[in-house]
Amino acid sequence: MTPPTSPEITYTAARTAMAWADLSGHGWLRVIGRDRLDFLQRLSTNDFRKLVPGAGLPTVLATATGRMIALLIACAAEDAVYLRTAPGRAGALAAHFNSLIFWNDELEVSDLSAETVQFELFGLGVAKWLADATGASFDDLQPYAWRDGIIGGAAAMIQRGGSLEAPDWTVIAAAKHGDELRSMLTAAAPVLNEGQVEVIRVEKGIPAWGSELSDQVTPLEAGLRDAISDNKGCYTGQEVIARQLNYDKVTRRMVGLLLPADAPIAGLKGATIATGGRGGFVGTAVWSPTLERPIALAFVPRDVAEPGTIVAIKYAGAEIAGEVTGLPFVE
Repeated sequence: MTPPTSPEITYTAARTAMAWADLSGHGWLRVIGRDRLDFLQRLSTNDFRKLVPGAGLPTVLATATGRMIALLIACAAEDAVYLRTAPGRAGALAAHFNSLIFWNDELEVSDLSAETVQFELFGLGVAKWLADATGASFDDLQPYAWRDGIIGGAAAMIQRGGSLEAPDWTVIAAAKHGDELRSMLTAAAPVLNEGQVEVIRVEKGIPAWGSELSDQVTPLEAGLRDAISDNKGCYTGQEVIARQLNYDKVTRRMVGLLLPADAPIAGLKGATIATGGRGGFVGTAVWSPTLERPIALAFVPRDVAEPGTIVAIKYAGAEIAGEVTGLPFVE
């Protein structure tokens, strides 16, 4: 039976049952070699000493001034660490990593994006579908952890989502199995388009590269606390990030905004938020089917980041009022 595909039913399925989206535009890097964990430990914000095979974690690459280079999801295997990147950024990040390898480092960083397919799975029914499809349970997996499984005839990595990911589960496989997996997923559940995935991301309060995340933002400003370890040793940007943590120096924060019903959603990305001479900006604005109103992710100075505060968004020579709210918008 062909699943229903209306936008309303697809969105509802992603919340309550099962829906899926093709994530293959995202990057997939492989880091191998004896020094892979030490290498990632010295370059990024999370603690790779605790990353055992089958586990995963979010981590941030930062500049020496604490600004962001990338948010990555790391998954550890017996002989490699795999890194999921934002769409279109794998090649540049692989080059960045390779430029930082010391002469005595025993490791290799490869971009496997073209050889890999990735699918996002959403909804309360996904775990049961995975169990039925593979003959194995994944209920015991912790956030970001993964396990091998066979779906149809395809060997796949099945990874549980975490607080900094929009999907509830992700399936990663060799590109040669892409058509087979797409067919199985299509038979099982409706497919989400890119705009619907973005709505779910914003409702969950998760920032994305090119919208909220950039080299002008620090990970603490963006609410990426789960990607930062408090007790690891030195890493690039550690001094600035530690100062923000220890001395409460985060001067702006990512918040949610509730917008007027007639807000021009499509044109608000990057719009300035004026707050008494100091500003912020709007990241992504969407229509929330659950809240039945426009919402947005935005950065504002910390003294106006309390829920209930009204801020002015400058757009096309006019001002739009936005009400600050906590994140996520939708649990």
